Amino acid sequence: MKKFVCSNCGYVSPKWFGRCPQCGEYDTAEEVVQRRKNREGSPSLFLNLEDAGEISLERLSTGFSELDRAFRGGIVPGQVILLSGEPGIGKSTIALQIAERFAERGLVVYVSGEESPQQLKLRADRLLLKRKKNILLTLENDIDEIISSLRNERVSFMVVDSIQTVFSSDLGSSPGSISQVKNVTMKTIDFAKKRGVPVLLVGHVTKEGEIAGPKLVEHMVDTVAYFEGDRRTGLRLLKITKNRFGPSDEVAVFELKENGFVQVENPSFTEGDADLPGNVLTCVFEGTKPFVVQIQALVSKNRTFSPKRVCKGVDVNRVMLLIAVISKYLRLPIETHDVYVNVVGGLRITDPAADLAIALSIVSSYLEVSLHDTAAVGEIGLDGRVRKVYNINRRLNSLKNSGRIIVPPIEEEQKGVFEVRDLKEAVSIIGGEILGTPGAD
Repeated sequence: MKKFVCSNCGYVSPKWFGRCPQCGEYDTAEEVVQRRKNREGSPSLFLNLEDAGEISLERLSTGFSELDRAFRGGIVPGQVILLSGEPGIGKSTIALQIAERFAERGLVVYVSGEESPQQLKLRADRLLLKRKKNILLTLENDIDEIISSLRNERVSFMVVDSIQTVFSSDLGSSPGSISQVKNVTMKTIDFAKKRGVPVLLVGHVTKEGEIAGPKLVEHMVDTVAYFEGDRRTGLRLLKITKNRFGPSDEVAVFELKENGFVQVENPSFTEGDADLPGNVLTCVFEGTKPFVVQIQALVSKNRTFSPKRVCKGVDVNRVMLLIAVISKYLRLPIETHDVYVNVVGGLRITDPAADLAIALSIVSSYLEVSLHDTAAVGEIGLDGRVRKVYNINRRLNSLKNSGRIIVPPIEEEQKGVFEVRDLKEAVSIIGGEILGTPGAD
């Protein structure tokens, strides 16, 4: 049976179309031939839940204790992981390092759709891999041929690098199309589940920050991990955004060195210039791990009628909200100035506990007043009040080497910790008459 699928959005039609009625793109119709399956004599389609059996949750180490922690103890047999990130961020490097660890247990298959065996050998030599004999490389891009050739092999781990370069001969569309990526992923998952082989799928990220190919691939796999970081520092963060075998939102931190990635157990995203105006420390949680980060802000006079809002590592909409709160409750004309906010080290934070630090860094930069190693933790509401955040004691412990720490009300008083109820009180702590200084008009 023939059907036509839009290579851009996945729209399905029994007839050819020139313009996709769903996304409006032209010349995206790809013909797909579906084979009819004979169900005669097949067993029942349904199974009683009581008879479903159990899944083995044996955890297999990746070779990185921090990554094992992010996966809640390691990788489960049959687990399918989608690893994505920008080009050149290090996806293939860390995939090869994980593959070597699994080579201790048996045969590892590395499906390379983008690099030659000589290129992979060069990388393996640079990484000083010792178990290269147990890693089999293939340049075959047909997933059906790959799975068929592994029928009698005992595979401990498989890497597909990348999912956009592999295709299925069942379909007539080109590799990387929505129909091909979906079909290849389904067949890979079927192979992983039936054979109990963990599979790592490498996927590219588009300019918009989405995984190239259909978004539905993220819903099909067991685990989705994003590899990101600042190339200037060599630090990389692997964020688990979905995990069927444990909690999501965990983070593992790595540093790229000459011989590959090494894990960083206690990272600190700070620099030695915290005494300068516009710098405030805070502690945020990514999953269950606390990170001490340095927030930097720069407020400058605007020369046009449209002030700039430039943010790196923090949501620009959140910063705009904080600017509005500062302008209203501190009566500072921040809304008419250009505001730049940066998180040192390339970390992207979503924890609202960083609100107070962001707000104080903006005020510090505007007034050109140094806060001298001040740390702040707290979420700011639209009414200017500072709200309590979870795990405050672990945050305070992480910030114990800071000068002074400003937090919302806590249960027990601690030395060097100042409690505030709203943004005005926070500003009064960093300088009683700070709002009366020149430039605050």
